[in-house]
Amino acid sequence: MHDSHLPPDLFAATLTLLEELTAISSASGDAAGLERMAARLAAELAARGLMAEVRRGLGDAGGNPIAAPAGGGSLPVVLARGPVTAPAATAATADAAATADAAAPPAPEVPPDAGRLLLIGHFDTVLPAAAPRRLGDRLVATGAIDMKGGLATLCGALDLLARRGEAPPAGLLVVAVPDEEVGGELSRAAVARWGATARALWVLEPGEPGSEAGSESLVGGRRGLFDWRLEARGKAAHSGLHLAAGRSALLAAARWCLAAVEGAGALHDAAAGAPRAARGGGPAGGRTSVNVGRLVAGDATFVTDLGAAHAWLGTERQLNVVPDRAIVEGEARFATAAAGEEVERRLAALAAAVGAATGTELVFTRGPLIPPVDARGPQRIWCDRAVALAAARGWRLEVEPERGGISFPNFLVEPGRIPVLDGLGPVGGGMHTRDEHVELASLARRIVLLADLLAEEGAGGRSSTLIAAPFAMVRPGSTPVPRRTAPGPGTPRSRATPPRPVRSTTTAPPAGGTPDRRP
Repeated sequence: MHDSHLPPDLFAATLTLLEELTAISSASGDAAGLERMAARLAAELAARGLMAEVRRGLGDAGGNPIAAPAGGGSLPVVLARGPVTAPAATAATADAAATADAAAPPAPEVPPDAGRLLLIGHFDTVLPAAAPRRLGDRLVATGAIDMKGGLATLCGALDLLARRGEAPPAGLLVVAVPDEEVGGELSRAAVARWGATARALWVLEPGEPGSEAGSESLVGGRRGLFDWRLEARGKAAHSGLHLAAGRSALLAAARWCLAAVEGAGALHDAAAGAPRAARGGGPAGGRTSVNVGRLVAGDATFVTDLGAAHAWLGTERQLNVVPDRAIVEGEARFATAAAGEEVERRLAALAAAVGAATGTELVFTRGPLIPPVDARGPQRIWCDRAVALAAARGWRLEVEPERGGISFPNFLVEPGRIPVLDGLGPVGGGMHTRDEHVELASLARRIVLLADLLAEEGAGGRSSTLIAAPFAMVRPGSTPVPRRTAPGPGTPRSRATPPRPVRSTTTAPPAGGTPDRRP
């Protein structure tokens, strides 16, 4: 499998790298496996001309610890800056980089006004690794798309730039984190830390199949969310003797839940000013959603001491009591900040209305807010440019106006401040299962697309990449004919430009941590 603008030998090397990365077991929480994966990834980036290091914990500009995994300990975070050297990408170079002087002092922090291009990804997986295998035009492997496929795509794109004789854009900063699949405390801290001064954020999470056969998607926006909690208090009564005297908290909470879900389904994004179909959204595009995650109701003693009282389930205990207590928890998702404010207002008003109608007391509380990434923000120009670059290479790239899942861009302090390119990784399927796979055709496409985007960014949008393709058209088994020469895979590095060492530094973590959830 190859792309006509991608040399077959370079694609084969990238595919082999992806097989090797997915064979390294780096499930979330597997400290030893995550260390192995971090060391390998840092070595690969160092071999491609970046100054790479492995850190433990994250610190602020003054070196003060700001994040560490929940429960103590310290997991590795990979940082790579560049370009700082002429790239070389041989296995020997990678091995040498991996065993270089780890005691070297850490690279100095970039001044806050440097405006780096931040590329971010993660190397933890949900499952431990299984042996990767090629199955037709697919590679079936743990993390094949989520998201070791994105990391391999980056390495392949850097190799392709080198083969073309082009350098990555100035001020490139690659950050790879070890905890995205289990709440992402380090992930959030990394985005907040380096996203605050970045000029743009590019995310190596996987894309999705597009609306037409052979098409793929890029993420233009992501919905935000907040958790919520509803507490209902009614009046207990004997259901046989005084049913009418009771006020059921359970029925009131259920009534609120039905109205909340149905009402949210009818909500259009107030800021967009157009219905979903007019904006080209998917099944949930443009709509606010409310999900009821759990409901616990019954006598107050049952609800407040559920740990002990759960044994009553399946028995006759207190079935003759009108339930006077209910607790409901869930989340709301929305495309814009205005839509989030609107759904919060409506849910609170609904609680008051249902309480008044049922003779109960309903209290609605909103939890912490994760802001949305508005597709109409500053990334629109770069999304359009990516679509054009793909079209020039002969394939269709679409932009998802909003993806429901929470990811790295949602953790920016100001998501609308900088352009975001999200979903740059290859397309596949079976995420988080033993059937997870990457489509090889998509892997090839994404390598070329990312290289083209990096070239465009490096040239300030004036790259000649598409005017004069660096390679003639190639076919399986043929030999690419480069029109320019530069160090690349298989090209020895000059002795004057030795590979940068992989540095390992430690930031002491603070005690404790805040658990989170997988979005």
